[in-house]
Amino acid sequence: MSASTGPVVIAGVITLFTDVIVLSKPLASDTRVIVGTSIAALGLFAIEQAAPTLAVTLSYLILVSVLFVRHDPNTLSPAEAFAAWYGK
Repeated sequence: MSASTGPVVIAGVITLFTDVIVLSKPLASDTRVIVGTSIAALGLFAIEQAAPTLAVTLSYLILVSVLFVRHDPNTLSPAEAFAAWYGK
């Protein structure tokens, strides 16, 4: 595995875990996350062949943005959801 695909796959797993386990959404509604994570990992792998530093920087930027930014205004970000889930 290249250096840029690890953080992207972790971001996809965090998104799936948050939606399915913490927010109790059905897994069938999150198939877009699996496809999007795969496409992003392949794209960053291709970019890494030409510009390794750029690809790794982008992959960590993706990871941080997935943790702290809401992808839907009506749902919590993973950091907010974990804080609420842990506080129960």
